[in-house]
Amino acid sequence: MNFAEVGKRRPRTDAEQQVTGQVLYVGDMHLPGMLHARGLLSSEHHARIVSIDTSRAERLPGVRGVATARDLADNVTGQIVKEQPIFADTKVRYRGEIVALVAADTEEIAHAAVELIDVKYEPLPAVFDAREAMKPDAPIIHEEGQEKLCKGNRIMVFGHDCLQQIHGDVDKGFAEADIIVEETISTSGQRSVPIEPHACLVRPEAVGGVTVWSNTQVPFMVSGTLAQALGLPLNKVRVIVPAVGGGFGQKGQMTIEPNVAALALKVRRPVRWAMSMHDNMVYGSTKAPHYMTFKLGLKRDGTLTAIHRTHISNAGAYGSTACISSGKAAMIGSGTYRIPNQSAEVWTVYTNTSQSAPFRGFGMSQPSVAIETMMDIAARRVGMDPLEFRLRNALVDGDRCGTGQVMHSVGITACLEKVKMMARWGVGTSDSR
Repeated sequence: MNFAEVGKRRPRTDAEQQVTGQVLYVGDMHLPGMLHARGLLSSEHHARIVSIDTSRAERLPGVRGVATARDLADNVTGQIVKEQPIFADTKVRYRGEIVALVAADTEEIAHAAVELIDVKYEPLPAVFDAREAMKPDAPIIHEEGQEKLCKGNRIMVFGHDCLQQIHGDVDKGFAEADIIVEETISTSGQRSVPIEPHACLVRPEAVGGVTVWSNTQVPFMVSGTLAQALGLPLNKVRVIVPAVGGGFGQKGQMTIEPNVAALALKVRRPVRWAMSMHDNMVYGSTKAPHYMTFKLGLKRDGTLTAIHRTHISNAGAYGSTACISSGKAAMIGSGTYRIPNQSAEVWTVYTNTSQSAPFRGFGMSQPSVAIETMMDIAARRVGMDPLEFRLRNALVDGDRCGTGQVMHSVGITACLEKVKMMARWGVGTSDSR
């Protein structure tokens, strides 16, 4: 086998274009006859839509069309859980949902037209904290999906509103422990800031169908979902990604493509929507906030005997990929450590916030923060160096992880030893710790 390229640095194929500003992003693109779009985003966190009146906007000179839910063959999307309206129709569930989209000759006219759309809302009680949303008296966010989609605000995953993982005998493990440590740890919702916000250009084709230029991270998923939303065969939908402009997971699911496509088909002209950073921040997704309680049992010599974990994940208003994040938390939440007795309970919960999505360590960074925090706390309780404590309990080949799977080619000990050497851990003053 030839390893001639291993270890050699090669420039990115687009490196020169990137640093000299020659890369063509969606926001830079123009087509003959292209119109500019701007969206009307919900001003309410939770409300019923009583009426949408677009007539004043449509009469504004320079406006070529306004799209709403009635302009789509299938107005519901979702990567895993399909329950998110492409255009909010009967209800809005977070502040920032797309209610309507205007196409006009200029961005300024489109902006003015959006202000002329009259939406009457019937405000509803809102809930923003996933722990509060789990309470019996919390406002229900998805009434129509009860028992099939969710129980209260708890999303059903594989037919259950709570993911459970059990390996070994947790009660026995805690009974064998000399010390029990219990902590509640939370992570916040984080939002990425790509250099180019969501942007999409759609051209209707004379032979039927559409060509879509989008800065999505998942063009093949977008094409399939678009075909369904527009009522078109898959071979009539072409998706091109000229440049992503930074994604970080936020562009890893369907976003504004069907909205723009519906409007382009309605006006029969190319339409581009390049979101402002403000609208992108209001509309866009976040990393899922997690609320976690970890209970850890250990011997006085630092040997771990048991762990019980609970995770409450804030999915936001729509499930989309939130259950994937929760599933990963269930599987890897005990980290790279040998803990013979484990149990975990994970809930994924609707709230009236923008939906959660992949972002830097999809579903893994949140529980990793918690388990590493617990390792530090446990090490202090038994008076051990935190690195030595981790080495004592690190998984090795042949051990079973939290799912019961036998592990092979485990590199955590070698990794920690390398860190210890490079950081000169324990050498000199106690500050090295």
